[in-house]
Amino acid sequence: MKYISKKYNNIYWFLIDGLRPDFLHINGGEGEKNFIDRMLEKGSLFNNVITAGSGTHTSMHAVFSALLPSYNGAVGWDKETLRQFRQDIFTLADYFQLAGYETFRYGDALGEKAVPLSGFKRWESGGYKLERILSNTELTKTERRDRFIEEVNLCSRSKFVYHHLLLLHELSGRMGRCWSSDGYAQNIEVMAKEFEKIYYDYDIGENDLVIISSDHGVILDMDYIKDKAENGHRQYEQSVKAFFAMIGEGIPSQCLSQPISALDESPTVSHLVFEGEMPMPGQGIDQYDHLYGGKCQERIFYREDAAWGAAWKSSESNLFYLRDGKWKYVYGTQDPQSEWLMDLEENQDYEVNLKDKYPEIAGKYRQMLKEQFDGAKSYLYQSPFAFTKADINPAFSLILDIKEIEKVTMESLLDMSGPYYELIVKESEMTLAYRNQYKMRYVDSFDPEKLQESCRGEWLVWLAENGEWSEYFLSDLYRYLQCHRNRNVKIRGEHYVAVRKEEVKDFDGDVLYEEKRVRDIRYLHRDDMDKKYILFGCGYLGKKAVDYFGAANVAFFVDNNAGMTGRKVCGKRVLSFDEMKGIHQDYTIMITTKAAYAAEIGKQLEDNGIHDYQRFEEYERREPDSCWESGYRVVKNEHK
Repeated sequence: MKYISKKYNNIYWFLIDGLRPDFLHINGGEGEKNFIDRMLEKGSLFNNVITAGSGTHTSMHAVFSALLPSYNGAVGWDKETLRQFRQDIFTLADYFQLAGYETFRYGDALGEKAVPLSGFKRWESGGYKLERILSNTELTKTERRDRFIEEVNLCSRSKFVYHHLLLLHELSGRMGRCWSSDGYAQNIEVMAKEFEKIYYDYDIGENDLVIISSDHGVILDMDYIKDKAENGHRQYEQSVKAFFAMIGEGIPSQCLSQPISALDESPTVSHLVFEGEMPMPGQGIDQYDHLYGGKCQERIFYREDAAWGAAWKSSESNLFYLRDGKWKYVYGTQDPQSEWLMDLEENQDYEVNLKDKYPEIAGKYRQMLKEQFDGAKSYLYQSPFAFTKADINPAFSLILDIKEIEKVTMESLLDMSGPYYELIVKESEMTLAYRNQYKMRYVDSFDPEKLQESCRGEWLVWLAENGEWSEYFLSDLYRYLQCHRNRNVKIRGEHYVAVRKEEVKDFDGDVLYEEKRVRDIRYLHRDDMDKKYILFGCGYLGKKAVDYFGAANVAFFVDNNAGMTGRKVCGKRVLSFDEMKGIHQDYTIMITTKAAYAAEIGKQLEDNGIHDYQRFEEYERREPDSCWESGYRVVKNEHK
């Protein structure tokens, strides 16, 4: 696709998780200005943004699609509900990629899907679970973050970069369930200093657009769990308000306090960057005219939630919010006591329910909410282009030539980024459960000649049968294909073999073994990533384990050979067994020796009271015709 102009070379979007706009010190506000404040004063700040969803995931999926959660499908907070995000929707990141931008996404937490993956070609995370980041990192500084920023800076093409900062959330989490205003304010100052370092690590130029925003606010000075359980239906204003700022050439320095919806953010960015050439459909209102002096449109704001305790697994919202000027109306579909009508001008503490005093107003709003969210059931997404996502030619075809496909493998592959690949499978009871996924294509035969005719991707990628997939698999694959785009090569990765489609029948080029060039870690064992590894055994298998888990995630080796104590293997110090015993509770112990010695070492650990250990082992694959002769797996100790 070709567009008339790109007003900005690069776009950098920094999301500061959980930052309340009323804690900003701008435009003469009290308090010393920190880096965030000083940055926001350089551009246009919307400091009264009403979120469309309750948590980070629902809020940001709504922002990137300009659709309420019930319309875009992502109404809950866990992977199952996020997986329901509608595949036919073009996200803001899709727009940038279709316009020729390279697209990058980084999140501090492991596996965070704070925004839809669709549209992002390259992504990375800090590598640790939420609430484990600070115990494993220097603030949120990790080798992966540095590597990600370096890769962004090396990219010479126009780029869209989304960077999700969780430090404020992590710091505040240390306060327990009740976050105090004073502690929260102090944490913002730490966040601001860290953000300043991150900001200047990027090579941001004068002709770049910088976006700084928050996903939602937080509740302060009260027990969060108790408050949500008793008063969640009131939806406190400070937990639903966010901010959104744009800084760049030609954007006036101003603070705009009229309320807007979070759904307005992406349409406004799209108009600003593409100068109106690419209108973004959805339920948001383009605030471009308001940005340059026009009147802000009066409107009714809608928001939705899942009642406390159901939000994590809910497949549909059951708590709805309406804001009409001074009136605020909340209605829960499962609890009549959740219906509240509030006058925000007269009732700042939200403790007075006026639904019985003004039944006509409450009834009107109840009907409006019903009509709004009933519409989600019949909503038909209209693509702004002359094509749909299913029409986009994929970069590669993933061939899942496996007799027994695990559900988790299928879903992990289908979770990944956008319409830029297709998944080739044979019909089976399990695969047919996903027949409505546009990425899925069914074939009768995996014969290379037939695949060459039926597959649409430029590259054909055979996936190994032991596939333990993570969302980072495609990000790596994009890198490899881009690096070798013009070479006659076959790329053999840890879990795949890729070859250009026109060369599949009679390949005669170079074979690249990517196993040792994978960027440190492929996040194959997420449950253990909150602890680094101590590898028990310094030999061949131990060195393979360093490649497999990533050097950044290995703390030490340990070996029974006293001659190895104090030495370094693969850059990691070798501990004695006694040294390891003193610190083992802070790490995951992984036996990395041949099977003949593994049982003996396991007994040694058990005799010393260490039962929570694992084994890293090499094994032969079940399929002799597989492109790989052997593989690796992790086996947890089953302590009885």
